[in-house]
Amino acid sequence: MWAIISRNKRQTNPFRSLKVIVFLSFFLLVLILMLAFHMFLQRSYNDKTIEEKLLQVQNQCSIMGNQILVNQFIIDSMQANLNVEIDQLANVWEGRILVIDSNYRIVKDTYTIDQGNYMIYDEVFRVMRGEKERNVRMVNDYAEIILPIVNSDKVVNGAMIATVSMKDIEDTNEYISGQADILIVLFSLMGLAAAFIVANISVHDIKGLNRKISVLNEGHLEHMELDSRVNELSQLTDSFNVLIDKMRVLEESRQEFVSSVSHELKTPITSMKVLADSLLMQEEVPNEMYREFMQDMVEEIDRESKIINDLLTLVRMDKKAAELNIEEVNINALLELLLKRIKPIAAKRNIEVVFESFREVVGEVDEVKLSLAFSNLIENAVKYNNDGGNVHVSLNADHKFFYVKVQDNGVGIPEDCQTQVFERFYRVDKARSRETGGSGLGLAITRNAILMHKGAIKLYSEPGVGTTFTVRIPLKYVK
Repeated sequence: MWAIISRNKRQTNPFRSLKVIVFLSFFLLVLILMLAFHMFLQRSYNDKTIEEKLLQVQNQCSIMGNQILVNQFIIDSMQANLNVEIDQLANVWEGRILVIDSNYRIVKDTYTIDQGNYMIYDEVFRVMRGEKERNVRMVNDYAEIILPIVNSDKVVNGAMIATVSMKDIEDTNEYISGQADILIVLFSLMGLAAAFIVANISVHDIKGLNRKISVLNEGHLEHMELDSRVNELSQLTDSFNVLIDKMRVLEESRQEFVSSVSHELKTPITSMKVLADSLLMQEEVPNEMYREFMQDMVEEIDRESKIINDLLTLVRMDKKAAELNIEEVNINALLELLLKRIKPIAAKRNIEVVFESFREVVGEVDEVKLSLAFSNLIENAVKYNNDGGNVHVSLNADHKFFYVKVQDNGVGIPEDCQTQVFERFYRVDKARSRETGGSGLGLAITRNAILMHKGAIKLYSEPGVGTTFTVRIPLKYVK
């Protein structure tokens, strides 16, 4: 049974395959590099030793050629016995030497087979005519080299053909290759050890990251610290920490939102309960007081209804932008209609509402959602304005965007509150918001509607001077 459990653990180990991949990849890389280096080194050494031997043969043939020129191609003479020297040189090379005069006659053949014959050979002609300084041809274990016999005036008077055994070079190469094979085996063992270490190090860091992610999955939103030798893992850890920060903000926002919703929904209910209890505690309530309390309860019910409606609107705004009903809308006509509805409310407080349009604008938008956004901005400009103040709404456009600006000369927003006014249930002046019937969700709804249209909203305000909201929305909607 323990064997089965152990086997199951090995099968579910997510890092075993990664470890094997890293191990095999590193080992194969080391092995390929060693084999490539071995082949390159062996070929380089082989080419170098062959060239050195050919140069040695060439030098010795040059010395022998000078002696032959001095003796005018007479191999045996009283002054020098070149015949013996040439035979000895051929024996040293374990090969054959042919001496050819200017008439292409073979005056010396260490094998004595072709001595006295004529050499009819194309490569010999080229060397004799000075077209080539030497000609080398490899045949099995031998190298054939044809060299000119040149006098002091650089005139070719004959040629020598030396066939040299390369067996000693091959024997040396075989010995070196055998030693290299031993080194490859040793380095392969070292590569195995290094691959094992690298694989363990890589998986060790990833295991550490996985443990920290497991802690994160349990709900502990704490920063991850991973001291890794792999730069990419360190960067991945930093990315996770950025994600954790965002999750913390979202969690705090969620908790704050739930708390705010609970408070906002509870407040009207509490007020209605207090009013109802006050009526119940008195036996005979005058009709005037009863009517006044019931009127207050109706207002609290309306307030509760508005909060619930705004919450439902915000939920709908939070859904995907694919639910937008995009169509071509005349923005000028849309704003004029909204201002027509709001002007009677502004007139009660003697607030002047002015609309300025610089051009006719037609955009691809969701008319319902955008109307709600602009309506909230204009209503706020009226609600939080001073009696006798003014609200200025302007519309402009370029080749890509249209711009709506809502400006008032009301109470303004303090600088430390300007970054929070778009948060849900946030109120700068809670007492005034309750007086005006605000739920604290209007600007959050406005911002969501604008973002759904791939737009942007900016705020500029100065306490006691007024507030300006600027909205930018693309003329053409792009999914």
